[in-house]
Amino acid sequence: MNLRELVDIVFIKCSKSVKMEGNKIYKNGLVSDVKSKRINNIYNIYGKVKNENKSNDYYTHIRINMSKDILEKTKCSCDDFIENSVYKEEFLCPHIMATIYKFYDLAIKSFKDKANKKEEKPETMVGNTILNEITKYKNLKEKLNISIKLEHINNDSLDYYEAQFKIGKNNMYSINSLEDFIYGRIQESKVFINNELVYNPKIHYFSQEDEKVIKFIEEYVLINKEIFKSDINLLFQIVNDRKIIILPSTLERFLEIIQHKTIKFKYEYIDYNTKIIHKDLPISFTLKEKEENFILTTKKQFPIPLTSKREVYFYDNNLYIPSKIQRQLYKPFYKHLKKQEKILFSKDVKTFQELIVVLNKISKAITFDEGVKKFVSTLIVPKFYFYKELEQICCQAKLYYGQEYFELIKDAENKNLSNLIKINLPPSIKEELYINNIKCEDFREKDLGDKVIIRDLEKEERIVKELGKFRFIKEENRFLFIGTENDLYNFLSKGLKRFRNIGEVILSDNLKSLNLYGLASIEFNVTETSDEWLNLSYNIGNVSKKEFKNIFKAFKHNKNFYKTKDNNFIDLEDNEVKSFLSLLEDLSFNGEVSGDSFKIHKNRAYYIESRGSSFIKEKDLLQNISSRITNINDDHYEVPKKLNATLREYQIAGYRWMKILSNMKFGGILADEMGLGKTIQTISFLLSERRTKSLIVTPTSLIYNWQDEFQKFAETLKIGVIHGIKEERMKVLDDREEYDVLLTTYGTLKNDIQLYKDITFDYCIIDEGQNIKNPLAQSTDSVKRINSKVRFALTGTPIENNLMELWSIFDFIMPGYLYSKERFQEKFIDKVEANIDKLKTLIRPFILRREKKYVLKDLPHKIEKKFLVEMTTNQERIYKAYMKSIKEKLKNNKEDKITIFSYLTRLRQLCLDPSIIIDEYKGGSSKLRIAMELVQEGVDEGKKILLFSQFTSVLKNISKLLEKECIEYFYLDGSTNASERIKLVNKFNKSSHVKIFLISLKAGGTGLNLTSANLVIHFDPWWNPAIEDQATDRAHRIGQKNLVQVIKLVCKGTIEEKIITLQEDKKELINDVMNSDLKNGNLINTLSKEDILDLFT
Repeated sequence: MNLRELVDIVFIKCSKSVKMEGNKIYKNGLVSDVKSKRINNIYNIYGKVKNENKSNDYYTHIRINMSKDILEKTKCSCDDFIENSVYKEEFLCPHIMATIYKFYDLAIKSFKDKANKKEEKPETMVGNTILNEITKYKNLKEKLNISIKLEHINNDSLDYYEAQFKIGKNNMYSINSLEDFIYGRIQESKVFINNELVYNPKIHYFSQEDEKVIKFIEEYVLINKEIFKSDINLLFQIVNDRKIIILPSTLERFLEIIQHKTIKFKYEYIDYNTKIIHKDLPISFTLKEKEENFILTTKKQFPIPLTSKREVYFYDNNLYIPSKIQRQLYKPFYKHLKKQEKILFSKDVKTFQELIVVLNKISKAITFDEGVKKFVSTLIVPKFYFYKELEQICCQAKLYYGQEYFELIKDAENKNLSNLIKINLPPSIKEELYINNIKCEDFREKDLGDKVIIRDLEKEERIVKELGKFRFIKEENRFLFIGTENDLYNFLSKGLKRFRNIGEVILSDNLKSLNLYGLASIEFNVTETSDEWLNLSYNIGNVSKKEFKNIFKAFKHNKNFYKTKDNNFIDLEDNEVKSFLSLLEDLSFNGEVSGDSFKIHKNRAYYIESRGSSFIKEKDLLQNISSRITNINDDHYEVPKKLNATLREYQIAGYRWMKILSNMKFGGILADEMGLGKTIQTISFLLSERRTKSLIVTPTSLIYNWQDEFQKFAETLKIGVIHGIKEERMKVLDDREEYDVLLTTYGTLKNDIQLYKDITFDYCIIDEGQNIKNPLAQSTDSVKRINSKVRFALTGTPIENNLMELWSIFDFIMPGYLYSKERFQEKFIDKVEANIDKLKTLIRPFILRREKKYVLKDLPHKIEKKFLVEMTTNQERIYKAYMKSIKEKLKNNKEDKITIFSYLTRLRQLCLDPSIIIDEYKGGSSKLRIAMELVQEGVDEGKKILLFSQFTSVLKNISKLLEKECIEYFYLDGSTNASERIKLVNKFNKSSHVKIFLISLKAGGTGLNLTSANLVIHFDPWWNPAIEDQATDRAHRIGQKNLVQVIKLVCKGTIEEKIITLQEDKKELINDVMNSDLKNGNLINTLSKEDILDLFT
């Protein structure tokens, strides 16, 4: 276990928020002291931490059992620890984590302290104490690097090299005594390098490559000692303090060991930053024709041989270790060109052929002038002939150089050429080129006339390897395919393309019948069958209907290909084939595809057209349907003249959108932000469809609001309200033909659903569509059982918690469009990242969402503020006692989710006013006090105020305080009937002396128009910010002329602050969804039991 592992024992036990808070305390310098002590296997860490204003000290203690690798106990004198440690002995507060951060930092810093310093600062002494204790049990290692300087020494008596070495991490320090360094490593003792570094084998290490360098030094040190022992009078030592003597005979080996380094190389008094390159020298030659000769020249800058045998060269500031063959062949040319700068050769084909053989072995950079090019053919054109012999696929490859060609196998393997180079060169070079095993295989043994073929053997070898990659092996005079079915697919899909890129490919007729079906083989046709339906027919290649199911199965299992019954292949890696099969899967209701056609609803035309796939040949029908859906600015649909209102531009667009969808028998979700007039847009639409029969389903609280709006804006429409006692409801239903629009509520419809089974409406519209977000709820089932030709949903929040809510609303407006519930879960919730773009495309034409900030630029802003309120002393004492009691109950982890929620509710109520749950409580409520101050201040300033709370008991307490202060108010909660709601709203908007409206959040958070208000107070936070925003939008909506101030009261250090954190996460999600950006869909989760339990930590 090292230091990191030691502190990790603490870290893994700690939550992210506590770590962050602890790190913040540490970085602010509030940890004033850290000490450590080991007793046997128990490691103790002690700390002193100041509070934020440095007025108080907290003392911490962490106890770690090193033998068991566990955190045994923690301690801190802070209130947080005292309160929570009763439930958990190893409870971690931020002060404990700050101590751990400081402890770890001191341990790391002490590595850099000066090892030979006698008097150390108190902090350093603490750090060293920590290290001394830990290194008895830990193998704590810090990586060091090694750098090398190599200098060429040339004196009269000897030519050699001196190597010096430095080590370090960021800064490098010279090793002044290599012998001390090596023996320190061997004995595992510290080695003083300089004041900045003490090398310690126990805590320092080198990379594997650098270790090889040190082993070389060690070898030299030990050899030097043995030599010196045997001859004490030896004047020349191979190791001398900081230097090693490298003889030319050892240079190549030394460079191979250090070739991973860039070194300092000093040559002729100049320092170079040098790389060691284990490759042939990149030298170049130029060959020219002049009169009766060929003239060979090279660059003026020659490589410098550093050893007598020329194993190492210095060239272009780098050290080269070339191949043996280059060394041998280059040597005579080097000597001659060094002296005379050029070499003359007789101008005949035989000499030229032999010269090219040698030069090609030395260099890959040979330049010919125009005269020489007449003698040369270098362009290689491979031709591959693939054919089938019985059931065996074969290949013959020929390499064309101009008109001449080579059989790739025959000429690559059967080279019956001389082993010795005997060329007609100048005598000084010729005698040095009788070198064994240099074969003259670079041109064909054949009468070539006056032309020389320079074969590109490397390229030829690459071609052989390329055939091997696609499972072709050499067999006599051809290549045979020996691969599996997968290999054959790979050859057809990739190999043929690869060989066509290399050269020319010829396929025999019997091989051409082996097909790989891709884009060109896809058939995809869409035809119109009726007003509502399209027929989709499809195929790929000549595949039978029966096989399509198996093709689809292979595709869903991510296979690379499918082999048909007639031995052809369908390329399932081809992007268009994948797109084709994926589209079929998306269009199929159950995700299964068989046969060669099926029927789809026209509402999927936009999705098909938007995919833009090239295999869709005839797109006019699809484009026509798509353009009709999306062109909501088409002025073909005029706003009804009998509408008693002037619509804004975006409202006209919404009206036309509903007209377009309804004429195409499609449904939709009008998801405008609260306050943008979804009601007036709907009324305009129904007024334009006067001869139809419509049903609107609303929450109970809004039914009379709808009736009132119809009377105001479309008085010519006859409205029937199905609500109240059963006899009245039955009468309206019996007389339904007399009405244009029927209004009912979710609750009433649930009770009356059997009465609707034989009725068919032209339009069914649900208001506050989020009421059917639960697919299993009775009210959801009732709404979906209504018979209607076209359906619309109105909601500002189609998604509040999870994507299944969106499915439920779509299952109402267009049943089956987003598939079954199970398939939607599998496709878009379980695999949200993979399919989110598809979902966005599917829903885009059928959700219309506008936001106030974009369409109502004249709407005054709203200013949101959060007021943190500290509880009264008595209130806080009761809250903490109750929290402690809950934690005790939760220790056994047997409580169910409902019980835990009840605990949370009780805590929330204590934050508001303990008197609502404790009869004799007299300790006051800070929130009530602050709320009354805000109300009094608002009334004095002439503001009109909406005050929301989820708890009617709180609202009633506030009403008593208002009465005591003689402040008039209106009150609305779930017991207020629908007609009374309308009266209260109208009174409040018109009243000049009633300044405050107390409203239950759930009862009055939707459907009310309270634009006379300009101050909104949320007395308590709710889990879902969308609900709060809906409430705020009672004031911040069309008709508002004043800036709206929104104040949220939050009890500091309580469950309410955690609710606010949850709100922020959920608010980000809802904003993403409403902007059609569902990429963060994985955040859409309801609270799990574990999430809830976290709120108590």
